[in-house]
Order: sequence, then structure tokens, then C-alpha cells
Amino acid sequence: MRAFGAALSARGARRFFFAHAQSSLGSGIAIVGLPLLAYDRYHTAWALTAVLLCELLPAVLLGPLLGALADRLPRRTALVAADVLRLGAFGALVFVPSLALMIACALVADIGSALFNPSALASVSRLATPPNRPAAMSLYSALDDIGLTLGPALAGALLLIVEPHILMAINAGTFTLSAGLLATIPLSAPARRPVGSLISSMRSGARQIVALPGVRLLLASSTVAVVAVGMVNVGEVLLARELLGVGGAGLAALMTASGIGTFVGSTFGARTGTSWQWRRAYLAGLMCMAADLVLCAIAPYFWLLVVTFALGGFGNGLALVHDRLLLAHTVPEALHGRLFALHKTCTSAAFVVAFVLAGVLITTLGIQAMFLCGGLALTVIILIVRPPLRALWPEPSVEPDPPAQLHPQPSTT
Repeated sequence: MRAFGAALSARGARRFFFAHAQSSLGSGIAIVGLPLLAYDRYHTAWALTAVLLCELLPAVLLGPLLGALADRLPRRTALVAADVLRLGAFGALVFVPSLALMIACALVADIGSALFNPSALASVSRLATPPNRPAAMSLYSALDDIGLTLGPALAGALLLIVEPHILMAINAGTFTLSAGLLATIPLSAPARRPVGSLISSMRSGARQIVALPGVRLLLASSTVAVVAVGMVNVGEVLLARELLGVGGAGLAALMTASGIGTFVGSTFGARTGTSWQWRRAYLAGLMCMAADLVLCAIAPYFWLLVVTFALGGFGNGLALVHDRLLLAHTVPEALHGRLFALHKTCTSAAFVVAFVLAGVLITTLGIQAMFLCGGLALTVIILIVRPPLRALWPEPSVEPDPPAQLHPQPSTT
């Protein structure tokens, strides 16, 4: 907590993190509210599919271009513009009369999210001094996790007294407050702003980023990790209902345990301060996720899996924070918008692959085999990337003690 206090001491940091905390809560509410609104109005599974795809497609298709835009604009301008897009889109969702307009609003909202994410992550380094950056990145991720854990629970309580469209209005209100707060934060333009067209700066930035040592390894390993863990989003429903027989309440318990574990894992970023410690924590997070997947395959006992899901969530939070820290440490700040947009593009595409792959594996091999394949794939990637990552960010060498004198000097007394 002391580390978080230091991260909040910089000018504008408290407003930045408060804005992010309450908008993350609003986003958690919308995760429940938007699919319900789509189904209640149009009564078709295609409406659900369409709005859920809108959460991934902008980051996959436009992420690198929006990252180039984030590096071209002043950080504050990019953040406020992203929130204005989101508040307008969610405000319009309260009133839209057709499915096409609902899909259009959902796309605009997620274009705003695809611009906000790299701009906000790039701003974390600008707000915190170097010793406080691990704690600041940890706090940012932890607030994300709190919002995505508490938001759906709050949405469930609100739905007892209001209709789903009111949840959209609440989310729009959180983005309105966020935009107002972020507009007052002293964030300047990047030190070196890209020149030329957005497409050329996107391409040149991507080439510079992936040419840096370690970046391709981190992007590849985190993408495989998301594919493996993303399959859990499909598999956990069948695991709870068919294999364990614990129904919706059991599924909720597993998801809650995972959310709590992710929050705890995210907070550990405040305890690591050097690149070699970040590397160790990143690999430890991947190992926790691999262990979670394997245990889900071989030990299908409900209360054991509650603990296992918490372990996997812990690894997820731990790996994500330290993945971001290593990337931000390796890549120059002027490229951070494009860096985090590229990272988001990789992970969003990995989720699409995960959803499809989970269906194929469950259909052909079964639910337990799906978990086992994910765990083994993650184990293999850990074994592949561990030696080169260790060479890039080695532990500091310990200076040997000076040898003892074999012939002490004669006394002068």
C-alpha cells in the first residue's frame, strides 16, 4: 500500500486513477447490461453474437492504427477523445431503435476503448517517476480487475430495480466524469511525435518495436497464454454444468475466485522494482496459469478447482502486469502508444482464436482434454522462452568476497 501511495503522489495521478477506477466499474456493469439489452430488444442469438464481436474487432482490425494516433496526439487529448467516443456511444445505446444502430454504437464504443487502452498505458509512465512505475502499472491493472469483478455484481443488483438500458446510461455517466477529470491532468505530447501518414508511422513503429530484443518473445508468449487461458471462457461453463454438476452458482464461484486471484496477482507489481524481477514474476505467472489448466483436466473436484481458478487468476494478473512493465522498459516512450496497441491487437486476436479452438477441442476430444491441451501448450512456450528471457534480463551477479589474507601483517605494537 505504501508503494501505491507513492505512485499516487505525482501531480494529476489521483485524478487519473480515480477516473480509471470508476470508468472500469462502469465497463464491468456494461459487460452484463449490453448483451441483456441486445437480447431483450431483438430476441435472437445473432444480436448477442454481434455485440460481443464488437468488443474484439476494433482492437484486432484498427488497434495498430489507433496506437499510431495515440503517439501522434498529446496523451491527454487522446484519452479525452476516447472517453468522449465511449460516452456518446453508450448514451445513444439508451435510445437506439434498431439492431444495426446498436451494433454501430457498440463498434464506436470499442473504437474508443481501443484508443484509450494504449493512451492510458503510455500515460502511466508519464505520471510516475521511474522508481514508482511498477506500482503505478500494478495499480492500473488492479483497478481494471476490480471493475470487471465488482461491475457485474453491481449490475446484477441494479437489474432488480432498473431495466438494462439504464445500465448503459450509468456507463455513459462514468465516461463523462472520466473525460472531465482527464481533461485537467497535465499530460504533454510525446517527446518525438511521428511524421508522415498514420499508416506509415504505424508500419515504421511496428518494425522498430519488433526489432528490439525480447519484444517478439514477450508478444509471442503472451499471445499463446491468452489463447490457452481464453479457452477457459468457453470451457468453464461446461466444466461447471456438465462435469462438476454445480450449476450456475458453482460457475459464479469459480469466476469469482478467478477474479479475486487476478486482483491479488495484479497488486504484486508494486513489490518488484527491477527488470530481472519483472522477468521472474512474468514467468511465474505463466507457470501458475499452466498449473491451473492442467489441474482442471486431471482433478475435477469442485472445491479444489475453486482454489485452482484462484491460482490461475493470480498468474494471469501477475503475468499481465510484468509483461507490460518489461515491454515499457524495453521500448522507447515515443513508441508506447503503438506498442500497447500492438499488444492489445495480439491478445484480442488470441481471444478470437481461443473461442474457436475451444469449440473444436471440446467437440472432438472433450472438456478435460481441452484444458490439458491448453496447459501443455503453455508449458511448452514457458520452456522455450525462459532461457532467452533470462539471458536478456539476467539476475545481477554477486560480487565474491575478497580472499582472506594467508599471512597477516605483523603487529606494530
